[in-house]
Amino acid sequence: AARRLLVRRGPTRRLGTAPPPPPAGATLRLFGYAICPFCHVVRSAARYTKTPIALTEVNPLTKAEIKFSETHRKVPIAVFDDGSVIVESAAIVDELLKRSPPSEEFASPAARKWAAWATGELAPMVYPNITKTYGECRRALAYADEAFGPVDAFLVKHVGALGMSLAHGKIKKKYNIEDERAALFDKLATWEARIGDRPFRGGDAMDLADVAVHGVLGAVAGLLARDDV
Repeated sequence: AARRLLVRRGPTRRLGTAPPPPPAGATLRLFGYAICPFCHVVRSAARYTKTPIALTEVNPLTKAEIKFSETHRKVPIAVFDDGSVIVESAAIVDELLKRSPPSEEFASPAARKWAAWATGELAPMVYPNITKTYGECRRALAYADEAFGPVDAFLVKHVGALGMSLAHGKIKKKYNIEDERAALFDKLATWEARIGDRPFRGGDAMDLADVAVHGVLGAVAGLLARDDV
């Protein structure tokens, strides 16, 4: 309920430690995880709107990078160049579109409906499909070698992978998933049926839903699930 209230209020500045602003030349600093589909939706929207962003990888074990956010401890979190702090992917994307207004067709009610489908139904399929085994969890967290120092990277890849592996069954149960690949393919079949013979769901040009689906699938780049997709 608190998160929904924050989204309705739009830009919200947090109390406590001041959030690090985006560097020169960037419109926003995005705090997230390399394998977070919701973070990738924001990145996809920023790419579409040609908004320069700076990425700050958050340590999933300590979350030290977002210590400035005392009440909201989930990613993505965006810090804009005017000092506003916005949480939740949908609210961040709305802010990007407000700053770089697209055509009415791009963010039509239908496009928003399917963008919500992407984050509400397709995105939950990502986690169980990249955590099927401990080895796959390790592979999903391999980005830690470049994102953190050697000690933190070791902990993220081993302790983090163990936690992800243990949570695999709980996530499947939460979303009533028996076969994670079949569930993912089912969602993709729904998406393909909606597109039909058109280049994009939006027709000849992509719309917000296309951007959202592109973002969600970006979270599995370089992983076994992406090969199957």
